[in-house]
Amino acid sequence: MYQNMSEILKDGKVGDFEVSHFEIGENDMYAILHGIPSGKFIRLTHRGSVVMSDTEMEKRTNSAFVRNAHGNVLIGGLGIGLILLAIQDKEDVEKITVVEKNKEVIELVGNQLPFNSKVHIIHDDVFEYKPTTKYNTIYMDIWNYINSDVYNRQMKPLISRYRRYLVPKSEDESRYIDCWCKYQAKNGIRI
Repeated sequence: MYQNMSEILKDGKVGDFEVSHFEIGENDMYAILHGIPSGKFIRLTHRGSVVMSDTEMEKRTNSAFVRNAHGNVLIGGLGIGLILLAIQDKEDVEKITVVEKNKEVIELVGNQLPFNSKVHIIHDDVFEYKPTTKYNTIYMDIWNYINSDVYNRQMKPLISRYRRYLVPKSEDESRYIDCWCKYQAKNGIRI
């Protein structure tokens, strides 16, 4: 389902954003306690804080979206492109529109990834973006961390705002709208 992002992306820096490879050793106590397997990974950071990586946690917490993505897809946030590469070759995915707020991320990550013709990246803010079409799948993945404040102040308003851009249920009973780790944010569950 997921490609090995550490083999695709090269280290680099644009503005305050950086892509870098890292390794989690077998004796890393933090990783052991959080169920993160050892291995070689890649991460996108902003001023030293992790925005996204390709660890098992990221794959696990995005798997429902990857399974449900179909039709015309809208994604808020480019990250390292992990979920884009996972869905772009699905036969039932027709088009993928990514709204990314940071031009540096588009330059740093977007220009390195082997996107197919289905993928279109728009430089805009998901809180301001005004779609001109309807979508079968809408997914917001813009947070470095989650908590109940993020859920109440950002996730709920985004779901409410974008729900009107879903195709009618009469046209697609499998239509899908969600935010990364929404359930965990709402219920104060650590990821």
